[in-house]
Amino acid sequence: MDDIVSYCLSRNELKTDEPETSMDHKREELKQLMAQRTYRDNSHFRTPAKIVDSYFDFFQISLKHQGIELAGSLLYEEIKDLDICALGGPGHAGTSVICRAAFLKKIGVFYVRDCMRKEGEVTEPRYLESRIKNGDRVALVADVISSGSRLLTAIEEVFQFGGIIAKIIIFIDSLDGEGVDRVKNFIETNRLDTEIKVLYTAKEVLG
Repeated sequence: MDDIVSYCLSRNELKTDEPETSMDHKREELKQLMAQRTYRDNSHFRTPAKIVDSYFDFFQISLKHQGIELAGSLLYEEIKDLDICALGGPGHAGTSVICRAAFLKKIGVFYVRDCMRKEGEVTEPRYLESRIKNGDRVALVADVISSGSRLLTAIEEVFQFGGIIAKIIIFIDSLDGEGVDRVKNFIETNRLDTEIKVLYTAKEVLG
């Protein structure tokens, strides 16, 4: 009997460890994929704050099946236990990954536009494409952050619409600017109960 109990306990320990091991593997696999595909240098790329000669092109992740699966799984892991009804963010590059994670959690999706919409009902939000209502809890996702201006705009738009941001997930902190610090300062200044999670830094991705 003792042998059977010991065997069952060891099997349970293995089962408990499997998801974490699998997620660690996916995290490492995504990091390698981003290092291979996303980094661009000796170029000229316009960000909301300035023109840079190196950047991370997240479309190389979000437009590929493997990238969507890996990034979507990691994003889902960050939100699976949250009490939220929608997931969204600014820009186009992360949309497919956001949709993948939202599908797994069975929640809605919203999108913060780069420019004001020119059509639609006059009472509808001008920058926010969403069905979230006043008081709804949501999570925000940013693909790459530098100055943080686009993400800060998205945060303000969600707040103006009455949404409550439970968590902000940032895939890559480019370390080119003070974007993460600016977002943290905004959260602290407004005394918001919002968790901020950076999944990778540029230094981690590039080794």
